[in-house]
Amino acid sequence: MMRLTLVILAAVLVTGGVHISAAAAAATAGKREEVHLVPAVYVFGDSTVDVGNNQYLPGNSPLHLPYGIDFPHSRPTGRFSNGYNVADFIAKLVGFKRSPPAYLSLTPQTSRQLMRGFRGANYASGGSGILDTTGTTVITLRKQIEYFAATKSKMMANGGGNSSPAVDDLLSKSLFLISDGGNDLFAFLRQNNNRTASQVPSFYADLLSNYTRHVQALYGLGARRFGIIDVPPIGCVPSVRATSPAGAARCVNGANDLARGFNDALRSTMAGLASSGALPGMSYSVGSSYNVVDYLTANPAAAGLRVVNSACCGGGRLNAQTGCGAPNSTCCRNRNEYLFWDGVHGTQTTSRKGAVAIYSAPVQMGFASPINFKQLVSS
Repeated sequence: MMRLTLVILAAVLVTGGVHISAAAAAATAGKREEVHLVPAVYVFGDSTVDVGNNQYLPGNSPLHLPYGIDFPHSRPTGRFSNGYNVADFIAKLVGFKRSPPAYLSLTPQTSRQLMRGFRGANYASGGSGILDTTGTTVITLRKQIEYFAATKSKMMANGGGNSSPAVDDLLSKSLFLISDGGNDLFAFLRQNNNRTASQVPSFYADLLSNYTRHVQALYGLGARRFGIIDVPPIGCVPSVRATSPAGAARCVNGANDLARGFNDALRSTMAGLASSGALPGMSYSVGSSYNVVDYLTANPAAAGLRVVNSACCGGGRLNAQTGCGAPNSTCCRNRNEYLFWDGVHGTQTTSRKGAVAIYSAPVQMGFASPINFKQLVSS
């Protein structure tokens, strides 16, 4: 049974972009118009899904090549990747060309579709977290939701005559994608010299009470379909491995335990919200980036990868002690064979494989629960 499971997982993950939605397949087949499974995608969270908002924040240095080296026309876009990220591939799977644009990049001319309730916007900000105190020079998750509230107000005010019921109907059919929490866990680990294991439950409680408020706020603004992405095994990222004597050989268990505990609590929290009756019409799926990275780390060859413990771009131990693009940093050529792009973020290849698994893999594979993203957008 285990062997069969591995074969099926490998088929899903190696093919990556082959297992796309009917909408994306139609576009690939040559139809000129995109066929969308949802009216719009609204993206919230951290650097795993940021497509350039941080580029517009005062005091932030824009990313430079080799970030974006595999993006069309080889240019940095504000994505913490060599190309597309998870938000892009999820958007592709529901029929769009890529993630909706970064909210802070929009102009009156480029926001016309957004004001009509179509395509959506990406509010995510690299370095942000669930807590307002996580990150500096970032757009907090609370602020991201405030930006969305402003967006909805503009949609109703000058969105081509859309009434409030019409806007709410469009939003209820749209996908609200949230990928957050990793930076909160990293911050907790950095401060762990003065913390004890007994503080972990209260830390989780703080995170989840804030997460609940964020979901409730979005629901109050019209969101009904929530695509949640959990926290990856942060003990496996090169920057954390590099701090451990055995880093190249194995992941750091303590960091992974922290992520796993949070993810378990997140699934319970979302299930409780959905079953409470307080948010009627809500549907959700929790995509497990943890299980995706865990599988890729344990079975690299089966997934078409070669290097899972070192960053493609960077310097120092495991290429993770010097930032990607910094003086004396290096960048691998075979980027599609690497799990990690820099010390923290996955490559474009990893993002594609992860998005496909979360979207379409059978639920029993463990990449999404209680339904996968395909079932979510079809519900």
